[in-house]
Amino acid sequence: MNPLRWPAFAAFALAASIAVAPALSADTPPTHRGSLLPLVQPLWSELTSAQQSVLAPFEQQWNSWSFAEKRGWLQLAERVPQMSDEQRERVNERIQEWAKLTPEQRRLARQNYRLAKRLDPDERQAQWERYREMTPEQRAVLRTSGTSNTAARHAGARTGLAKQAAQPLAEVVKRDGKPAKRPRRVVY
Repeated sequence: MNPLRWPAFAAFALAASIAVAPALSADTPPTHRGSLLPLVQPLWSELTSAQQSVLAPFEQQWNSWSFAEKRGWLQLAERVPQMSDEQRERVNERIQEWAKLTPEQRRLARQNYRLAKRLDPDERQAQWERYREMTPEQRAVLRTSGTSNTAARHAGARTGLAKQAAQPLAEVVKRDGKPAKRPRRVVY
């Protein structure tokens, strides 16, 4: 194309787009886009003062979470006033620990919790008893020797299932040498 015709071509294209735009908008109904706000509500500012008090460590992160993430914490915040002082203190410590975890550490903690819940209750209790019998030094070794994806390593090995939780379920074996039964699938 001749370089002298470029300005004329550009002017024609601009005029055509201006002429066509009103016709297109008249023929097509405006698309209504729903707000994404319900997906992230309630916002921190919408929480009650009691909820904000319990969930204070999450203030900076709260508005970026989905409703599904918030729902469980809101339910906990509603139960806290009925708890004993000891239970409230424990909940507060756990909330502070959780707030310090990165999103990846939280994902791994949830995954390990699900794995622990799938264990047979007797096996889970037996593992907890073995963990409680360990010395503080043995517990420290367990925390640091588990694979890097154990929630226990990041959260202080509160479950006592660090090594088992880091393994796929198929590798978990009961004391009698038989593979553990696969319980029904739990969806969170």
